[in-house]
Amino acid sequence: MAVVGSGRWPLLPLLVFAAVALVCVLSPPPSPLSSSSVLQSSVAAEADTTNKGGSNNNQQPQQPSSRAASNATAKERSPLVKLKAPIVVIGAELRIGTLLIIGLSEKGERVVAVSREQTTPDSMIIKMAYGVHYIHGDLNKPSTFQRYIKGAKAVIFACQARSVFNHDREVVKFTGGDTPKTVEYRGISTVAKLAVKANVPKIMMISMYMVTQTKAPEYIWLNKFKRSMYWKRQAELELIRQCKNSNTSYTIVRAGGATGEKGFGLEKIVVRQGDYVRGSLPSEDLASIAVAALLTNSTQNTVFEAITGEEDALASLEKLSPNDGSARECPEEDAALAVQREG
Repeated sequence: MAVVGSGRWPLLPLLVFAAVALVCVLSPPPSPLSSSSVLQSSVAAEADTTNKGGSNNNQQPQQPSSRAASNATAKERSPLVKLKAPIVVIGAELRIGTLLIIGLSEKGERVVAVSREQTTPDSMIIKMAYGVHYIHGDLNKPSTFQRYIKGAKAVIFACQARSVFNHDREVVKFTGGDTPKTVEYRGISTVAKLAVKANVPKIMMISMYMVTQTKAPEYIWLNKFKRSMYWKRQAELELIRQCKNSNTSYTIVRAGGATGEKGFGLEKIVVRQGDYVRGSLPSEDLASIAVAALLTNSTQNTVFEAITGEEDALASLEKLSPNDGSARECPEEDAALAVQREG
């Protein structure tokens, strides 16, 4: 798709926008009523009332009862359209945020996108194509987005500390004053507190695999940069703590190593619990499994990992059990899934 550079939805947003514009141009405007036609209608109505009254000029017209008048007024004031409760996506400026918004919109969900960035070409096209409401929000200023959480169907926290690799991709440098602690840990703490207070049914957090495997090479390498893996796990635990003994459930999706390749689909995603699998996962597939998990009741209060493989993710989601994301020993039948990747 041109919006996200994946090719999955290449021209849909632009075609929808063009079709709407064409209909607006070609549709004739409604013809207004002239004053003479209004007068004629009024006279005809008056004559009709007189005929129905018969020859008894002394007969008094019946007055409607107060209850009937009240019911008529209530019907006149009733709203024409009742909006669905929205799903709030926080981190809409990121690629995974954009993919989540598109995936939810194509499922017929109403989406409110919270972005740290001002309007972008991507957000403008998605807004026109899907009717997504974008707002500029700051995690350090909850007042910029908290009113949208009230009444939400769910909240997805997809924020990450902004970072770049150096030229040889051996060093991660955080930018814009971001750190994993300030953005991911403090961010989810703020959002979870607001959601629990507002009785939002579910919060989803996008996390990463291997966050509990402190001796794994992946953990050791990434944790060198502002203790990023440590704070990801602390963010998970903070979300679980906030949701405990509340009306809000949590779902944490731990993605395998991100890739920019085209997604393989839900039929090619391995889902496990216990943080022992190793592998990669295209961003498109991460969005697909996250949307499916959000809209599935069996994922309440669960933490699970997702990597590319030869399994049906939807069937696996139905088998999940509530957990806190703690590490488990790899069962013998999954030994191949726990093999460390080359490079």
